[in-house]
Amino acid sequence: MTRNEHFPPFSSFFIPFVLFTGLGLGGLALLITQTLPTLFPRWLFFFLGTLGITGLALPAVYFLNWRFSSQIPPSTGTILREALWAGILFDLLAWLQLERVLSLTLGMLLCLGILILELSLRLIERAQWRPHNTPHES
Repeated sequence: MTRNEHFPPFSSFFIPFVLFTGLGLGGLALLITQTLPTLFPRWLFFFLGTLGITGLALPAVYFLNWRFSSQIPPSTGTILREALWAGILFDLLAWLQLERVLSLTLGMLLCLGILILELSLRLIERAQWRPHNTPHES
C-alpha cells in the first residue's frame, strides 16, 4: 500500500476552500469599499482576513502535504490547522503593520516561529502510539 491510498482526498477540502475564500475575500472587498475604519470594521477585517487567507492557503497546504508527506499521511484536521496558521500569520503581520512596527526581520521571525510550532505539533502527532488494525486472536 502506498501513502497516497491513505491520504485524504481533496474533495473533502473543496467545500471549506470555496466557503472560506468566498466569504473571506468577498467580505473583505465589501468591508474595505463600504465602511470606515472604526472599531467594529477593524475587528471584522481581521476575522475576514483570517477566513480568506485560510481558504487561499488550503489548496497550497494540501498539495505540499501530498507531495512531501512521510509514510504516515496527515489527517484532515492537520491540513486545516496548517492552512489556519497562514491566516493567523496574515493577522499578525496586518496588526503590526497598522502600528508601523513591522519590519522584514520581525516578519521573518514570526514565520520561523510559526514554522517551528507546526513542526513541533507534527512531531508530537507522529510520536503518538497507535495500535495496528489487526483482529484480536481468541
